[in-house]
Amino acid sequence: MRIKRKDGSGKWYVSRFVEEHNHELAYEKLVDYLRSHRKISEKDYLLFGDVLAFDATYGRNKYNLPVVVFSGVNHHNQTCVFATAMVSCESHESYIWVLEKFLECMQGKAPQSVITDGDPAMRIAIQSVFPDAHHRLCAWHLLRNATSNICDPRFTHLFKHCMLADMETDEFEAHWENMVNECGVGDVDWVKDLYSKKYAWTTTYIRGRFFAGIRTTSRCESLHAKLGQFVKSRYGILEFVTNFQRCVDFLRDNIDELEFRSWYGTPVLQTEFVELEKSAWTKFTREMFARFRESLKRCVRVRICEINETLHLHVYTLQKYRRPEMTWQVYREPTSNIFSCTCMRMESFGIPCVHIVAVCVRLDLAEIPESLVLRRWSKTAKMEINNKMVDHHTADQSVTYRTRLGAFSQLCKRLGKVACMSDDDFKVYSKKVLSDAVFLEIKYGLRPPNNISTPATDNIVKDPIRVRTKGTGPCSQAGGSAAKTKRKCSTCGKLGHRRTRCPNRDTPTATTNVTATARGHKRKRSKVIYNLNLQSFHIMQLTTLKLMLWC
Repeated sequence: MRIKRKDGSGKWYVSRFVEEHNHELAYEKLVDYLRSHRKISEKDYLLFGDVLAFDATYGRNKYNLPVVVFSGVNHHNQTCVFATAMVSCESHESYIWVLEKFLECMQGKAPQSVITDGDPAMRIAIQSVFPDAHHRLCAWHLLRNATSNICDPRFTHLFKHCMLADMETDEFEAHWENMVNECGVGDVDWVKDLYSKKYAWTTTYIRGRFFAGIRTTSRCESLHAKLGQFVKSRYGILEFVTNFQRCVDFLRDNIDELEFRSWYGTPVLQTEFVELEKSAWTKFTREMFARFRESLKRCVRVRICEINETLHLHVYTLQKYRRPEMTWQVYREPTSNIFSCTCMRMESFGIPCVHIVAVCVRLDLAEIPESLVLRRWSKTAKMEINNKMVDHHTADQSVTYRTRLGAFSQLCKRLGKVACMSDDDFKVYSKKVLSDAVFLEIKYGLRPPNNISTPATDNIVKDPIRVRTKGTGPCSQAGGSAAKTKRKCSTCGKLGHRRTRCPNRDTPTATTNVTATARGHKRKRSKVIYNLNLQSFHIMQLTTLKLMLWC
């Protein structure tokens, strides 16, 4: 069956139907795996899909197929999962097919930046499917390859400095030439190939590209380790999908906990710029606020040495404390209040750099400008997405209801945060919310009107009240008492009667049993009498001994 949407009305209609391909509907517990129900991953990708990291893991199914997990970074600096795929082989054709299907599922939105290891098949697939995305190689894999190919600790140390240090282009070229000459690796093919890929790994040429602070695929490796706790090598496809969803739900529960802490926690102010610190707390999430506070603490290490103001642009020149050779320029547009710095940290990480924060302190700002708060790092990031999805028309009413419920829950959290500051406001708004809820329940038939009596509901049989009865503990609990054991006849050994009412009591066997039982009782009584006599003898001896000692 193929359906299409009409251009004018936007309604869907069946354009083609093949009777031979008709089949039964999916079970209710499997509906969440259909494409039409993948709303959470699409929402996360819509907001956090600007940076994409993926890597293959092995031993996660009984077919020995590699599993590719697509992940990113959310506004709490935590790993979020977008999708996963099983591939038959790790060829560039397989990766091209996977990336095309991933792009189709995410409604054609391509990432701005992609991070992988040095697999050539992945690189070819990314260039084919995401031609505008900037591909970055994992720094950890490059250092490992440098250790295995060169086997020189000095080269590894110098190469790490060239790769991660923030320096200008001419400075990088000078460092690279000195490193190659010092270590004598100018003729090594691996070093030549590495230098040709410098736009994919060195900070000098990547600066200004947004990667959300990711330089390695360690997040992918950590995600694979967490996945190993839920998915085993003996699982088939159905078991894999079910347990993979459990892993994703576990990660989302952690994100909900961080969301709660960001909204309802109260930080301890640690800087002397109280207004800026409070403003940052109200806008950034908990994790991003901690990073901004570090910049706020270190802004005293730089000073503004020159200011050039024009009608449309203000230029601030800053230099580091006791390092006059290190200078930066901060540009500010006074009309739009937009900042930019030559260090490009704002463009690379999305957090205001030390130089921009120093200018904000110089301008005596009491609030962080909106241009310095990246939406993906803000507390209201998902709230804005939820509001957009509510406005977007969808044919599935259940999906629309869940989206509206999520968006309205965020608004209620925002109201509750300020309504609970005083007792009077709490009582007033509680009554308002309760009255409005009762009105809507009556409107949609979920509650009968107040003026209509409902005698039918009084006849509903409800669960009895749980009480504690007499008797011993477990026997009086709600789970029911233990089954009563029947007494067994001591004469014949059967159930249902006692020895006095045994039908075989007059038989020789029964007489023998009775005689043996009587002998047993006499033997027990004789033992008791012997024990009593022995105790009496000991008491008499002790009494006599005490009298002798007293005399």
